[in-house]
Amino acid sequence: MPKSFVLLMASLVVMAAMIPAPAAAESDDGTAVIPAGGHLVLLNFTVTGDRWEDPSNAGNVRYLVYLDEGSLQEHFDVYVMTASTYQQYISGGPLQLAAGWGSDYAGEVPAFNLVYLFYEDDYVLLIDNTDVGFGPYAPAELKVHYEYEAQNVDVYHETRWDVFIALMVLVALLGLVFLLLLNIWAKHRLARADAERGERCSNCGKVSVTEGEFCPYCGKER
Repeated sequence: MPKSFVLLMASLVVMAAMIPAPAAAESDDGTAVIPAGGHLVLLNFTVTGDRWEDPSNAGNVRYLVYLDEGSLQEHFDVYVMTASTYQQYISGGPLQLAAGWGSDYAGEVPAFNLVYLFYEDDYVLLIDNTDVGFGPYAPAELKVHYEYEAQNVDVYHETRWDVFIALMVLVALLGLVFLLLLNIWAKHRLARADAERGERCSNCGKVSVTEGEFCPYCGKER
């Protein structure tokens, strides 16, 4: 196997590990602590292509968020918004939140919703612990339990450096094995060449498998 081919394959493996892979579905659940005046992005995702002609394949995200034990904050909001709206959100600019995409002033009643997204765009699902919502806001630490599931969307994950490092180690080991095998093969070839050189006639250059003082091909003394 040519050394250049092995190096090419190793490069392809490394490049593949560096490219975040999209997924058509995503789900997660857990707990989170959000400081007063802060927020938590649960999911960044993309709906590729408008889906009005095929609603069964529309992008959708379902969420459930409720207060966890020990939360100092009694109320919170959950929003699904476009990426452009999210930029306005973090900059403190005026927001135009889509009706029916969020849950305002949840707390005593959990925040839950199923949002269908028919337009191609980038979207964000987040838990809000600021005064952006419509209800009264008193700064306090928020503890929540969340669950969500998204379908027919593309979710791009950050590069897993632990997987990347493991692949690098694997490539290095494969390269080491290849070099060892190449060294063994080269020594075998050299040994074989040395053996043939002892049997080769210095006059005609042919190799004879028979023993004798004279070459059976040209008759010259070997």
